[in-house]
Amino acid sequence: MAINFESTVLITDNLESMKLFYTDVMRQEIEFDFGNCIGFKCGLSLWQLQEHYPLTKALGARPANTRNDNVEMCFDTDDYDTEVAHIRASGAQLLHDPACEPWGQYTLRFFDPDRNIVELGESIPCFCRRLYNSGLDASAVAKKTGIPNDVVLTFLSE
Repeated sequence: MAINFESTVLITDNLESMKLFYTDVMRQEIEFDFGNCIGFKCGLSLWQLQEHYPLTKALGARPANTRNDNVEMCFDTDDYDTEVAHIRASGAQLLHDPACEPWGQYTLRFFDPDRNIVELGESIPCFCRRLYNSGLDASAVAKKTGIPNDVVLTFLSE
């Protein structure tokens, strides 16, 4: 018998602003909304604990809006520049400006309302095609990105 991964849950005392952030800024669709638990189609969930929950009792009092540097929510897009402009316009607090990672992918990191780190990056096929279109051949793209050559070739043929 296997253990199946179900979802990542962000526990929040700020459910409405977190819900707005992930629907409006991150453009995620809600799959279910049970009032104090919201699940998005991407697999991310938000949960506002109630006093009588075992987890609430086990955690005890938690400081509000403390930065969580140990977890990063990663999202990607084929329309990086448009989505970066959308995030900037939303007023989200940036952790850093758009940057190019050593493997060639552009990323932007910022905070959600509870100060969890959120990353927006170019999708893997998108940045492979961008590197190829900049003059690298497929094997050079594979070497730079660490993505197997046959996978790069598949991305380039899409």
